Amino acid sequence: ITVIFILLLVVSSQSMLGCTVIDTAGEYLYGKFSSEKEMDETVEVARVFFDFLMEEDYSQAYKYISSSDRDRGSEQDFVNEFKDITKIIGADINWVEIKGNTALLGVDLLDSYDGEEKMYKDIELSLIKEEDGNWKVVFWE
Repeated sequence: ITVIFILLLVVSSQSMLGCTVIDTAGEYLYGKFSSEKEMDETVEVARVFFDFLMEEDYSQAYKYISSSDRDRGSEQDFVNEFKDITKIIGADINWVEIKGNTALLGVDLLDSYDGEEKMYKDIELSLIKEEDGNWKVVFWE
């Protein structure tokens, strides 16, 4: 009877260990996929934001900046940032880092000023996840 009891203890502890391993693997995979989903969302927000800037549709681009930035500056203030200064003609997103509700993206930006094109490498663009769950661009830091 003692041998049977010990054998049952070993078998039950093995099955509990298996569940822990499965639970841990599940949590890892969930975190990995949700992290990739968050990265995809931030890249999409940045892509749309830069598309509007390239189209010079500043009213639409303004909608993609954070609510705290919209509280700090009006849409006209935002437009004035680009007026007679530069024209963005390309943006490539190279990398993304997410920590909690903030994201940092590395962007190569191509702009044109006075007919000359200039490439800015690895500019850091910050995004914040707002209370409604949407990612927004931090424009005025």
